[in-house]
Amino acid sequence: GGMETTAPPPTTNNPTTTTTTTTTTTTTTTTTTTTTEPCVYLDIAFIVDVSGSVGVNNFNLVRDAIASAVSRLIVGKDSIRVAFMTYHTYQFFEFDFNDHFSSTEVMDAILALVYDDSVSYGTLTGAALTSFVDTYLQQASGWRAHDTLVYVLTDGKSQDSVTSGAQYLKDTGAHVVALGITAQVAMDELVQIASSPQDIVLVRTFAGVELAILQDIDAKNLCLVTTTTTTTSTTTTETASELCTNGGYFLFDVYNEIIYCGTSDELCPGSAVCVDTFCCTTPAPTTTTTTTKTTTTTTATTTTTTT
Repeated sequence: GGMETTAPPPTTNNPTTTTTTTTTTTTTTTTTTTTTEPCVYLDIAFIVDVSGSVGVNNFNLVRDAIASAVSRLIVGKDSIRVAFMTYHTYQFFEFDFNDHFSSTEVMDAILALVYDDSVSYGTLTGAALTSFVDTYLQQASGWRAHDTLVYVLTDGKSQDSVTSGAQYLKDTGAHVVALGITAQVAMDELVQIASSPQDIVLVRTFAGVELAILQDIDAKNLCLVTTTTTTTSTTTTETASELCTNGGYFLFDVYNEIIYCGTSDELCPGSAVCVDTFCCTTPAPTTTTTTTKTTTTTTATTTTTTT
């Protein structure tokens, strides 16, 4: 007794081999951008909220983050000038565009700032934006009325309206980035302050500020010097000679014979389907591998002229 196994009916015109063609394409693109000083006449300002909710530790994180960002810039009288203002209920004009003409001087001035925790002050962002324009965006403050980039950093909702101050600042032609820290920020205010939705940067904690500013400065191509990008892509295409009517390939069994399935997809291995009584793949497999390798080299140069 015992079970008898019925072999599938013999197939005619049974191919025993498939021809596979492989094509490989490699593309290499190298872009080299070299900048020479003066790279760009740009005035960059930082307006930093130092209200009671910030606290000493968080203020120190923001201060160090901005100093770190400045270390990447080509600061000079004829290249990038930096100004810094802090505010809570009142405004503090720490230094303007005329005060420091080297990145080390700017960094020292920023790192010397101390947070005042004697009183828990409020947040008047609208008034700060207006005062910033009236005090800093003036020829007397070293502003060159040319390309201006302003970073406004706040960790909460303002106690005054930001509408008129935000518009007043944008009307000067300045490009404004609103950096909101923590979930306490008021999104509607950031929308009014920033030049565009792309200029709203949100970070969950004060610890994220440094990376956020560096990434934004990098994205704005502020002439950080030489960048070399190399892209290599490899494309592999496989084509077999035996194609099923569905555009897939015939599947072969261990005896190198096409697998017979009648009309049942279940008799085909994996995701193969039953086409014209034989197992076929769907769709035709194409392998594409793309490898992108990007190398970025950054060097900053500062020229100090002593007279």
